[in-house]
Amino acid sequence: MSEETSNSSTGMGSSDSTAAKPAKTGLSRGLLIGGLVAIVVIAGVILTTNNSDAPRSGTLSCGTTSVDCEIGDIGPGGGRVFSLGGTTSPADCSGGAVCLEVAPLAWQEARTIATSTDLYSNWSTATSTVAAFGTTTAAAGQWRLPTLSELTTLANLSATEQAIVNGFRDTTTAYWTSSTSGNNAYVVSDSNVNLGRKSKTASYYSRPIHAF
Repeated sequence: MSEETSNSSTGMGSSDSTAAKPAKTGLSRGLLIGGLVAIVVIAGVILTTNNSDAPRSGTLSCGTTSVDCEIGDIGPGGGRVFSLGGTTSPADCSGGAVCLEVAPLAWQEARTIATSTDLYSNWSTATSTVAAFGTTTAAAGQWRLPTLSELTTLANLSATEQAIVNGFRDTTTAYWTSSTSGNNAYVVSDSNVNLGRKSKTASYYSRPIHAF
């Protein structure tokens, strides 16, 4: 057997490139895993916040902790503020501006989780169901069906603001207003805004609003 062959077999006289590499320690590997977990958790928190009725700033309602409200804030009744009464942002909702909030997604039947749809009913049932919800939210006072003007304000929000306040579930859904004309009531959708008067016996969606 040659010397070259012998050295190759035993590893003698050869350079081992792996011997000079530092082994990964448990600490460095733990830090790497910890960092990845932290990124996933933070991303989850951001996603949850953007798709829930959590306060915009992470604080309590702008209607109970401050007089300054912005569109997207949580109002005193737990809904999303969608109108600042024509004032600039932030609005002093206790100093003359009439601010409006739309009920949270979980308003129907006082459910604790967001439902996939709002109440779909005739106008009379919508009116009475909304009034019943008003009695379950003492901090908000009286919730009610929005007027034609109020619901039009909600429909005219920008796409970004619409997504923040969860006003309409989709662009083709029509909602009842409290504005009536004889046996008819006005309905509004996000895409077509004022759809005109519809028979009170017809069925449309509804979500309460609250002025404060």
